[in-house]
Amino acid sequence: MTFFEFEDEDRVLKRSQIRQLVDVLAADISGSNTGSSTRKKYEVFLTGSGTDYVTSSLFHTVFDQTHTLQTANEMLDITVGSYAKYKAGTSTTDPEYYVCFKDQGSTAITAITASVDSSNKPIFDSSLLMMREKLNIYKQYAQVLLGDGSQYFTTPYDDDVTNDEDDRINHAIFINIKRLFTRDGLDKEKFSMKIGNKAGNGTSPQPIDAVSQTSQLKLISDTNAKSSLTITPQGGSVGTIVNDTNNAVGLLFYENGIIVLDAEKVLDPSQQITGNISTVISPTAGSKKALTAGSKFIPDVWVTGSIDDVIDHVASTRFGSADTSAMGLINKTSINSTIYFCRVAPAEGNFSTNPTYTDASGSLRCIEEKGDDPFSYVTTIGLYDGPGNMLAVAKTSRPIEKNPEVDLSISVRIDY
Repeated sequence: MTFFEFEDEDRVLKRSQIRQLVDVLAADISGSNTGSSTRKKYEVFLTGSGTDYVTSSLFHTVFDQTHTLQTANEMLDITVGSYAKYKAGTSTTDPEYYVCFKDQGSTAITAITASVDSSNKPIFDSSLLMMREKLNIYKQYAQVLLGDGSQYFTTPYDDDVTNDEDDRINHAIFINIKRLFTRDGLDKEKFSMKIGNKAGNGTSPQPIDAVSQTSQLKLISDTNAKSSLTITPQGGSVGTIVNDTNNAVGLLFYENGIIVLDAEKVLDPSQQITGNISTVISPTAGSKKALTAGSKFIPDVWVTGSIDDVIDHVASTRFGSADTSAMGLINKTSINSTIYFCRVAPAEGNFSTNPTYTDASGSLRCIEEKGDDPFSYVTTIGLYDGPGNMLAVAKTSRPIEKNPEVDLSISVRIDY
């Protein structure tokens, strides 16, 4: 056994990265596979009173297989949120919240207004469901990613939000990639998603639970994101997501693994939708009401449906239903390494402390004739601290012969 003390030149510090390709299947997002339940809703939120109430989730979780199985992995969370402009007033009746919607085909902005209570919380009409929750979800993401819950997202990203009516994301689809698949961050310009801007076969109107058509899927990605990359103190690196015509439709926060899609740009807000949605103005609890004729996805379905209604519609009709990739990304895992070079001089390490190394008379078994050089086989390297406590053990892939003619150097790498 040979001991020696490491010098500075015997250590090398390195930092490397491992990349992993992640595919999210369309069938997992839509939950369309027969007998599987890959998208989990929680339905723990209760709104309304008396017999007029609705239960709804605040987000859905997508798994890589039926979520009841112990081997299922959570891949992503999906939810929606809306931005509201606040206008202060001189009395309790003056303040208002404005929830804005872009008029398609023009630059005009329409809005739904809400009064406020004594705590400046918005009060919406009873026909609008869970609007306060949708606003709060948007604020939470703004607080985490922008550092200010009163600010809004723009696409392309702009930290100067003084005049961004056209670029502002009023209604967002938030997708959180789970830490298991985000790792230490997403690789830039390696994200893509196939999403349908229209439900069903693209005609209007379409049922709220229409089966999405492959022909309607469009590719969005963070192509050329490095050229316009922004580094923010709160959200880290931010890239712009563009569609197939290179128009900005969302943002990607790489270190957080969060996707923010502008629902009014990535989807067709003017497509008419038919079907039943949740309501609190019905005679029995948990019942549904039919959308009025000519209802559009935005604003009608977005503001009158529960969060479950909106997510169910988006997840089941905009990503397809086949076992094909709906989202692809590459993550990065940073590996910190210390490499120790264990050097054994020709005169060192030629003997062994193994009891079998000598015979009963004390002679070396490895020497047949007097005068032959002793030799040993190196199989184990131990790393010790200053007081002599063993900290790590490394094994060689095969025994290495050591004799006085060999100047041996073995590198031991510790990753952390």
